[in-house]
Amino acid sequence: RFGVPAEGLSLKIESRGVPPNGGGEVILSLPVVQSLSAVNWTDEGFVKKIRGITFSTKVSAQFENSMIRATRGIFNPLLSDVHIFTDHRSGPQAGNSPGYGISLVAETTTGCLISADTAISHARLEETAGLEDDSKEGLMPPEDVGRGIANILLGEIARGGVVDSTHQGLLFLLCALCPQDFSKIRVGKLSQHGIETLRNIRDFLNLKFVIKPDPEKQSVLLKGMGYGMKNLSRKIS
Repeated sequence: RFGVPAEGLSLKIESRGVPPNGGGEVILSLPVVQSLSAVNWTDEGFVKKIRGITFSTKVSAQFENSMIRATRGIFNPLLSDVHIFTDHRSGPQAGNSPGYGISLVAETTTGCLISADTAISHARLEETAGLEDDSKEGLMPPEDVGRGIANILLGEIARGGVVDSTHQGLLFLLCALCPQDFSKIRVGKLSQHGIETLRNIRDFLNLKFVIKPDPEKQSVLLKGMGYGMKNLSRKIS
């Protein structure tokens, strides 16, 4: 929507890593973009399908099946087009610690993507220093993880807006870096991270958004002019 071409844009997960010892690796490829494009993005549409993926590292693949069953138990009565895939890793591709997680994305009739995700792993040692040994070893049951993330996604959809609360800050930043033209966007209730991003944009770029609540849709409309940022780098062959 901001003029970034899909060609040359990719994200490949080489290995998955979770706390406390990590070990994940991703390869991100981005095309060269000279400037972004201003947007008029206010129609969130209606949810038409849900896609998801579970992952597990150094634990049984049954953890993923349990998460999928629990998640589909929430979504199936509401929507028929639900597909959740699995990504079980072992060996070097499983990082250095056991864990599992799930990522869900709801796509709307206007092309908006609303997401929610979580990862479950053992806490770092300093975070569990005051706990008993048996508490350190316990992980949240995968069924609870599946039901929990499904309800979180439903909450994000209910909030309204063209992006979920996690990505509000990124949306505001992209609008601020657009050419000197007005962008108009709709989000749900402003998240704390979104508010902090607006403050940073004001302090660093001297830009302010006009914020107008929309009681009818229980969402918030923002309108602002871009800073006119351009990428002056050149490809060297």
